[in-house]
Amino acid sequence: MAQEVVLAASASRNTSLTATGVQLPGWWDRLIVVLDITVAVAAAGDKLDVYLDFSLDGNKWFNGCRFVQQVGNVAVKTEYAMFDPANPGAATIAATADCGAGVTRPSAFGRFARARWVVTDAGTAGFTFSVKAYTQ
Repeated sequence: MAQEVVLAASASRNTSLTATGVQLPGWWDRLIVVLDITVAVAAAGDKLDVYLDFSLDGNKWFNGCRFVQQVGNVAVKTEYAMFDPANPGAATIAATADCGAGVTRPSAFGRFARARWVVTDAGTAGFTFSVKAYTQ
């Protein structure tokens, strides 16, 4: 049965932040992460980049996904990232390197997860979004 883990509760945000990491529950074979952007009250130059980081121990973090950039004057969206050990990677991952926009490292995950976002030029405008993970 799937379990929901909230990595970032739905809220309006206009500043960059790294959320607190959480330990993912139990044993699971697949992880589905949902970025749900419900409001983008911003101008064309405003941008939102959302990342998903993982850790094996809760201390050292590596990037597993970067969702497609949301521009302030574009329709809101929902995006999904799938992490599944049945889809192994073919290369090592530098712990300090972020994925490109819209890229997922499908076999790069750990016991701990956190959301991280960068808001550019948002001023008083903001983006309302949530990030949730579902273990299967």
